[in-house]
This record gives sequence, C-alpha cells and structure tokens, in this order.
Amino acid sequence: KITGKTASKLIKDRVLLEAKRLLLDVSLSIKEIAFLLHFTDASHFSNFFYKETSLNPSEFRQKIKIYNKK
Repeated sequence: KITGKTASKLIKDRVLLEAKRLLLDVSLSIKEIAFLLHFTDASHFSNFFYKETSLNPSEFRQKIKIYNKK
C-alpha cells in the first residue's frame, strides 16, 4: 500500500535491478546471470529483461559499454 506497487511488481523491479548490476560484470555470461537469478534458462531471462527494458541483455551491455567510454 505504501509504494502503490503490487508485491509482484516489487519483486520484478528488484530482480531487474540485480540483473542490471550483474550485467555490468562482463566476466559473467548471460547464461550464468540467468542461473544466478534463478531463471529456468537464459531465454526466459532474456525475455523477462526485454519485456522490462525494451533491450535484450546483450544490447544493454553494449549500451552501458558505450556510455562508460564517454
């Protein structure tokens, strides 16, 4: 009630935040990140990430890499 978000939305937001943090570490593969976040497979993780950000995890990494170079 305090945030105006459902429990499901709060959990999704937290998982997304953690996914973004893990994607900054290029030593981890997307498959490893999916496993760490308890997704059943990398494609499920990629679909979740795309639905929430309109970017797939690889595109997100590329965008962050370009941003960090500036």
